[in-house]
Amino acid sequence: MKLRLSIYIIGIVLLTLFQKVVLGQSDTIPLAEIEINSAANPMLFKQVSRSIQVITAKDLEAAPVYSLDEVLRYCGGLDVRERGTLGVQSDVSIRGGGMDQNLIMVNGIALNDPQTGHHNLNQAVMLSNIEKIEILDGPGSRWFGPNAFSGGINIITRQPLKNQLSLDVSGGQHGLFFADVSGSFKIGKWVNTTSFGHHQSDGYMRNTDFSMNQVSNESTLKLKDGLVRIYVGYLNKGFGANSFYTAKYPDQYEQIKSSLASVSLEKGTKLPVRLSASWRRLYDRFELFREDKLWYQKQGDVYINGSDTAGFPTAGGIYPYQGHNYHRTDVVSMNAGLGFKTVAGNTNLGITASYEAIISNVLGDMMLDTIYAPSGDAWYNHAKNRENITFYLNQNYINGRFSIAGGLAAFYNSDYGLHFSPGVDVGYFVLDNLKVYGSVNQSIRMPTFTDLYYQGPDQVSNPDLKPESATTYELGAKLFLNRLTVTGSVFHRDGKHLIDWVKENPEMKWHSMNLTSLKTNGISCSMQYFAKEVKSAFVQSVGLNYTFLKSNKSSGQYLSLYALDYLDHNLAFNLTHRVFVKNLRFSWMFNFQQRNGSYVDFTSGEVVRYQPVHRVNLRVNYQIKRLDLSLTCRNLLNEKTVDYGNVPQPGLWIIAGLRTSIDFPLSK
Repeated sequence: MKLRLSIYIIGIVLLTLFQKVVLGQSDTIPLAEIEINSAANPMLFKQVSRSIQVITAKDLEAAPVYSLDEVLRYCGGLDVRERGTLGVQSDVSIRGGGMDQNLIMVNGIALNDPQTGHHNLNQAVMLSNIEKIEILDGPGSRWFGPNAFSGGINIITRQPLKNQLSLDVSGGQHGLFFADVSGSFKIGKWVNTTSFGHHQSDGYMRNTDFSMNQVSNESTLKLKDGLVRIYVGYLNKGFGANSFYTAKYPDQYEQIKSSLASVSLEKGTKLPVRLSASWRRLYDRFELFREDKLWYQKQGDVYINGSDTAGFPTAGGIYPYQGHNYHRTDVVSMNAGLGFKTVAGNTNLGITASYEAIISNVLGDMMLDTIYAPSGDAWYNHAKNRENITFYLNQNYINGRFSIAGGLAAFYNSDYGLHFSPGVDVGYFVLDNLKVYGSVNQSIRMPTFTDLYYQGPDQVSNPDLKPESATTYELGAKLFLNRLTVTGSVFHRDGKHLIDWVKENPEMKWHSMNLTSLKTNGISCSMQYFAKEVKSAFVQSVGLNYTFLKSNKSSGQYLSLYALDYLDHNLAFNLTHRVFVKNLRFSWMFNFQQRNGSYVDFTSGEVVRYQPVHRVNLRVNYQIKRLDLSLTCRNLLNEKTVDYGNVPQPGLWIIAGLRTSIDFPLSK
């Protein structure tokens, strides 16, 4: 009934917009004219012969969301599987790909964590500092190298135009408190933005509390024909991880510290040059039995909570818990790219070199010596490193209504040797506002250190894993009607040696392995509308994303932890509108999901199918001069939702907030 009612509402809104757009005055198409930075050569959205979504700063400002993962779910229509809510921990999937198969970038710099995809969203970037988010649906290895296996997400930070101090404070149920402060100043061609954020909650159920702190600073210097960008950020968050990785031990806890430093140069128009260098370090402390004065405390060589001794039952009794897992990963990368134009079109070539390393007390090969792990009574005694070099060459040719883009990436990994990722995209404007396109692209991904080395109470890794690969075929169309953009595509991905954690029956442990084959067919469509005069329009913006997937595997009847638990149906709808009260705005976000696959219910021991999920978020904003007051209802329908088996998500959560800013005169 809820789904049917929602479909009716969406249909009425779409019909109203269609009539308004077709019969109304012609105007510039905002989305069509947005420049896409994810492509090797930046180009207009209208010219890209691929499925790309763009989430703008205006979308973020109105959305009833508080974290990047929520933005990607409701605005981008991606499969975002939460363990911890409000940005604590989520895994992102594009078109049924796994959490490790998407590339996360900030200003075009790749920031995936080689330990595990669980850390990929642990980026020190605040929502208020984001200018736009570009989502590449489908493989991008020929542009960005490995990890852009099923898609890529590029977060582009904002360059402020004025001196400003802004404050965003929110509070709500379960002891929730958010406070973000940001200050920007401009001196000539130099702009600097410094931001601080603190987020905390007591948790919506036992052991789901969290505390997050982050700080970032970005400086940009405009050159005569270029831009220098320097970015540093730090994120520190600790959270109760109730049943995150296994329901057998619900008292889990995790502490993550992530830092990033990057510098980039973009220079030239006729012969554009792009140079960048970055260093990302992440500390991860995972406690299977949470250590705290109200939880387990170490006494001698064991951890005790009252009369309970942390450990694992064996035939001979309880085997004591030996201590926490400590990891430190480092990724250092450098990129150089060059673009030029000839009679054959736009050419882009470049090279990327990166060094990935981990030291740990559980992941990697045994070290000859040990290193003390900070903030813990432990020593790093395992290590692993690998080097990557990617050379890419892409060519884009446009002749009237016809365009063709092709390229090749040659990727060398010190452990897995040389691999190639070719691809081609072809587009044609059947009408001035209707484009059809087709593409064929190959992609590749390296195993993470967790895939290769992690051994836990319920997991067994496989150090002999091979890289996974896929070939993706896609046909699509884009329609531009004034301020309305509609896209649609059908695609087929033929995956080989895909990596997943699987088991044949509930009693077994999870094993990482290469699935023999996984063929995925899908249909996706999207719609975006923006009003010409946002402040006065009744309907200010509308967005719709829908994806249908069907996968066939030839790997036996396994229970899957990731690869086979894709979304059959994923519908995301958002609507921002005014009412008949001045300065009052309503922002709605709706998400319907039907997930394939099943999980083992810890209480009953039975295999349970995933049930359909309906999520509705609502934010009501009231503007009083420079003060923006808001009331947000997360999960308005109070639905019982589960993204991962045995990890329930919160019900209705009411949050009140205020946002304000002060402008200062510009410095000359």
